[in-house]
Amino acid sequence: MLSKFEYSKNFLKNDDLLICPICKEKLILMDHSLVCKNKHTYDISKKGITTLVSHSHIKESKIYNYELFLNRRNFIQKMYYKDLYDEIIHIINEHFNNKINIVDLGCSEGAHTMNILNLLEQTYMYYGFDYSKVAIDMASCYNSDVRFYFVADVNNVPIKDNSIDLIIDLLSPYNQSEIKRLLKNNGVFIKVAPGKDYLKEMRAAANISTYDKDEEVEQNLNKNFKVVKKKHILNTFPITKDDFKLLLKMSPMYNDKVFKVPKIITIDLMVYIMNGEKL
Repeated sequence: MLSKFEYSKNFLKNDDLLICPICKEKLILMDHSLVCKNKHTYDISKKGITTLVSHSHIKESKIYNYELFLNRRNFIQKMYYKDLYDEIIHIINEHFNNKINIVDLGCSEGAHTMNILNLLEQTYMYYGFDYSKVAIDMASCYNSDVRFYFVADVNNVPIKDNSIDLIIDLLSPYNQSEIKRLLKNNGVFIKVAPGKDYLKEMRAAANISTYDKDEEVEQNLNKNFKVVKKKHILNTFPITKDDFKLLLKMSPMYNDKVFKVPKIITIDLMVYIMNGEKL
C-alpha cells in the first residue's frame, strides 16, 4: 500500500487544474513541491498535505479541533445521512456518464464525500478544500491517485476557471463568485443546507436555538444561480446514547452540561441543484 505522500505525488502528476492562489498561474509538480512560473512554492508534507493559500499564516480554531472532527467522522459513519448520499448519487447519474472533475468546498475531515465517492460509478478526479489544517490532516487518510485534500480558502479556490463538472457544498459556507468561476457551463453545483428541523432534538437538549435560515439560503441561491431542482430530505431515526454523545461533541456549541438524551434524531436537509449557466 502506498504512503499518503506517494498517493499525493501520483495525484499531482495527473493534475491539470491547480493554480497558484497568489498569481493564478498554473502549478507544476517539482520534486516535493508545487511551483508556479513566478516561483511561488507550496511544499507537500510527508503526510501528503499541501497548503494552497495566498498568505503564510493560518490561525487554527480552538473550537474546531481534532476531537470535534473525530466525533464528526464517527457520527457520520453511523450512516444517518445515507438518504442524502443516495440522492446526490442520483443527481450525478442524471447529469454525468463520463469522467468528472469534482470540487468539494468545506470538505472537513472528508467522511461525507468519501461515503458519496464510494457509491460513485463514474471515474473522477476529486479536489477537497478546507481551511482547517487539522481537518485536512485527518482527510488525508483518504488520499489516492484520484483524491486529494488541500488546506485552502473557499473564497480563493486554487483551481482554474471553467474547469469543474461538479461542485459539492455540504452544510458549509460558499462563495458564489468562486462557484461561477469554477463551473463549466454544463457543470452542476449541489448545495446541501439544513432544514428548519435539522437536529432539532439535539438543539433542544443542548439549549441551542432552532435553525431558521432555510428561506434565506434559498433566496440567496435564487439571486445567483438558476436552481434546476430542489429535494427535501426528512427522516427521523432512533439514536443511542453513544451516538448522541458523538453528535453533541461534533457541535462547536457543545459544553459539558448534563443533557437529557432524546430517543430520536431528525435529519432535515434541503438539496439544491444548480447548473453552470450564468445569471
